[in-house]
Parts: sequence; structure tokens; C-alpha cells
Amino acid sequence: MTTSPHVCVARVRWADVDLVGIARYSAFTRYIEKGEQEWLRAAGLPYSEIFNAPDIWMPRRHLSIEYFAPARIDEALALVTYVPRVGDTSLTFNVDVIGIADEQPKASATVVVVCVDVEQFQKRRLPRLIRDAIAPFVMDRDAAIAASLPIRRDLASRTNLL
Repeated sequence: MTTSPHVCVARVRWADVDLVGIARYSAFTRYIEKGEQEWLRAAGLPYSEIFNAPDIWMPRRHLSIEYFAPARIDEALALVTYVPRVGDTSLTFNVDVIGIADEQPKASATVVVVCVDVEQFQKRRLPRLIRDAIAPFVMDRDAAIAASLPIRRDLASRTNLL
């Protein structure tokens, strides 16, 4: 099985920035959600199916974001999403936000979700379906950044993204 992070693009919108054109910290939660949603779709677990699952939910237990450099209005950003940890009842995924034109890290987010039973809201084991679907994205940060580099450089070569 080949492992690779999921990479998609977000652009810093007018609604994301402050008066000097720098993305506000709150805009990054939207980027993280986009990275997550596109990664799950690529894994064969689109939100439309997850939300219709009758017996489990995957609520967030933890979110942390480390900011490194400003993202500016209209800047194209690569959202590099991968899974550094799979536990019995939870999984951790990261979304690294990297400038496409300058290859500069802008932020890195870590999200922990826990699998719970819908009726009791008690932790339960991650279903095999989820484990199998996310397996190609399991890797550490160094491997994810290295594997995403050719994808990010390809994105940078597309003039409509810069």
C-alpha cells in the first residue's frame, strides 16, 4: 500500500483577512476543515456518508494550531493532511498549511477525534471501515512534508493558482 498525504488548495479570501491583508487566526480553522473534508472524501468517507452513519459520531476532542508566518490576501495555500496516530478509539490528523508560491509553512494543526456511540455518547472502537480508509494517509510529519513536495511544486507551476 502506498502512503501519501492528501493535498488540496485554499486561497486566502477577503473575509479571512484583517485591515493589513493578513489572514486572521480564525480563518485557519476553515482551512483545517477544508483539508479534513477533502481528505475524507479522498479516503472514500465523504461527510455526506459519515453524517448519515446511524451508530457512530466522531467529535473533536482536541484542536491545536501553531502559527509560523502570515498568510496574505489572495495567497494560494496547500493544505497537507495526514494521520500521525491511530488509536483504539481515536485518531489524530494533522493539517499543515504551506504557501504554494513561497513553500513557507504558515501553520500546523493537530486534531484529535474520538469515535463514540450515538446513543450513549461513550467511546467505542474505531470501525474497521474507517481504519482501512485512512491507512494510506498514516505517516509522520517529515514523511508527509517530503511526499507532498512534488504535489506542491506542481501546484506552484500552475499560473492560475499564483
